[in-house]
Amino acid sequence: MTEAMTPTKDRLVHMLGLPGQKVTYEQARALLDHPDASVRLTLTQRDDLEPEILYFLARDPDTAVRRAIAVNQAAPVKAALILAEDTDSDVRFNLADRLGRLVPGLTPEQQAKAWRTIHQVLGLLARDQLPRVRRALAEALKSFPDAPHDIVLMLAMDTQATVSTPVLEFSPVLSDEDLQAVIQASPMTAQLAAISRRLNVGEEVSNAIVGTGNVDAITALLKNPSAQIREETLDAIIDAAPPQASWHEPLVHRPNLNARAALRIAEFVAESLIQKLAARTDIDSDTANMLGKIVHDKLGKDSDKGGLAPDDPNAVLTPDALKIATRQAETLASNGKLTTDYILAAANADGVTPLVVAGLARLADLPVSAVVEVVRTTSAKGMLAVAWAADFSADDAVQLQLKVARVPPDEVINARAGGGFDSTEVELEWQLDMFKDLAEGKLVPSV
Repeated sequence: MTEAMTPTKDRLVHMLGLPGQKVTYEQARALLDHPDASVRLTLTQRDDLEPEILYFLARDPDTAVRRAIAVNQAAPVKAALILAEDTDSDVRFNLADRLGRLVPGLTPEQQAKAWRTIHQVLGLLARDQLPRVRRALAEALKSFPDAPHDIVLMLAMDTQATVSTPVLEFSPVLSDEDLQAVIQASPMTAQLAAISRRLNVGEEVSNAIVGTGNVDAITALLKNPSAQIREETLDAIIDAAPPQASWHEPLVHRPNLNARAALRIAEFVAESLIQKLAARTDIDSDTANMLGKIVHDKLGKDSDKGGLAPDDPNAVLTPDALKIATRQAETLASNGKLTTDYILAAANADGVTPLVVAGLARLADLPVSAVVEVVRTTSAKGMLAVAWAADFSADDAVQLQLKVARVPPDEVINARAGGGFDSTEVELEWQLDMFKDLAEGKLVPSV
């Protein structure tokens, strides 16, 4: 740009008038095609222009000018329709942020007059290819009670957690039915946890969260004092809680905890948490005394067994815990995450858990109850057959026998030399059929 084209202060005063002096329509119109972009940019920063001038500037070839119009509160809604499809992402980002804050400030009359266009703009921004544009819109609309339901639901269903979590956690527009639909769509942990953190989560939504079996989401739900959790749902959580250390403390502090639930929780949490249970002001004296006895008994057992829980799968593989784990295994499978490596890692970390059992059943195409019987009877041959049906290697089957079926090391069936299962397919199929019959009550288990 030559010096002659550079707008000096005197020239701008001449073109736009003195500070505080209104620019006429004719003056502004004459500057729309000025060759110096900085002149047009100066024009965008005035608050005394006719809407038509700002509309024309929304089509300006200079990106900086269009960005300035995107944040100009006086820009007409029709300009937003143009800017929503701008090729520059910053223009769209600025528009999403500004429009989200503008909509709550519109009077009913203004909304009625321009709502169709506003709704069209919001729809374009909610479908923008860039997550940061959609997130800007979500952040702007998340607390607005009159935000359009279909736009908020579109943002809530967004696969990008940075977009969906603001509205999932805060938007008052979303109904319990909407939230359940999001949960059924099998979102990732961030979305489920955002729902769990909502103010006054309803009972049905809480139940759906627990049904996913997502540990982090259930942890967030338990930590949310306003979440409504019905007694049966809390019982299901307690059933599955022993191996989930992150649930222990929030369970101890759950509001309105009845005596039966408190005593069940005391069976598996640390002594320090049992003492916190006993110190609750809503626990009656009889229950507090029983909790004290549990602490005493637990200390005695821990000194004898090194703090390890009894090796009893029946305490872990309860019907409710298995139901939750089965749903979780289905979700993992539908997302392509339920693999032999996943199950081996879980088994090596935690041994026999409801999810490991349900995952093995899903991979082997067996009833969960049949795999439970294999674990309950510590059957080396049974676990070998389950591993074979689930496409584990013979070496992997050794780990499953040890970690899941709890087979003593000297009774484990090792792989053949060079690999391979040390049983024929007929023998393995027979084992699977036997445990299916045992689970269905057609056979009496040997003792």
